[in-house]
This record gives sequence, C-alpha cells and structure tokens, in this order.
Amino acid sequence: MNDQTKKAPVRLNFFDILLIVLAVLIVAAGAALVIFNTQSASDEVRIQYTVLVKELPEEIVIKAEPGESVVDTVKLGTIGEVVSYEVIKATYDEFNQETKALVHGTYDDLVSVYFTFAADAEKSDTAYMVGNQRVAVGAQIFFRTPSFTGYGFVTDVTETAE
Repeated sequence: MNDQTKKAPVRLNFFDILLIVLAVLIVAAGAALVIFNTQSASDEVRIQYTVLVKELPEEIVIKAEPGESVVDTVKLGTIGEVVSYEVIKATYDEFNQETKALVHGTYDDLVSVYFTFAADAEKSDTAYMVGNQRVAVGAQIFFRTPSFTGYGFVTDVTETAE
C-alpha cells in the first residue's frame, strides 16, 4: 500500500467535542424526564377547608344547608359540600394618622362569612387538588351553592377521617 493513500486519523477539535457533549446531555435530560416525570399515585384524602367571604351587606340572607353541593364557578366542577357557615361582623384595620397607631374596628352594616366545606382531594407536597381546583391556605375560591354565590380566600385546611 502506498503511504500517500493512508487515511489520516480522525481528529476532533474543541467544537466537535462540545457538540457531542451537548447531544449526550440532551438525550440524558429527555430520558430523565421520561423516567422521573411519571406521576406517582397521589394520596386520596378527605379534607375540610374554610373560605372567608368578606364584607357582605348585613341584609344578605344565606340559607346554605349542610350537605349541599359546592361548585367552582370558574371551572364549573364540584369542589365539595357545605359543612357549616358562620356569620360574623366584618372587621377592618386602619392606620390613624394622628396617633400613628393601627386601629382595629368593626363595620356597623357589613358582615363576613366563614364557609366550611368538605371534599375528597388528592394530596401533593404544596396543596390539595379537589377536581381541578387547587386548595391551600391563601388560595382564592370562586364558588356557588344553591342559595349563595361568592368568592373568598381559604383560611384553613385540615385532613379529616373518612
């Protein structure tokens, strides 16, 4: 064989190595997503959660009965049933400019309502999922019962026995 017809050894420069490493990383990331992104069986639990509806007119009539269905007015899914409700005087906090103090008081003509709902939920690390509704302290809930429609924020979530 002639020395001039020998093939030169394959040489990789820095750019070639970088492309190979990038391709391997992309394949590894895709494989990790497929392997680790499988949904593990979530825990089904029974919860009770409280929603505070603030500053309603005192004349409002609420006739929610225990066991009535509660519907999410945005996603139109059932998000539990009424356990109870409590009507209290609506409160406010105000900064008094003269005394430079925070003043806490109650409105004469407004009420707030604490609704307690029960539902079956899927438990995750950060919240509970009731249907398509995320339930966690601070989450805003738009809901309706057969006799009331409103919205408020979740103030309490507890797991209960079946």
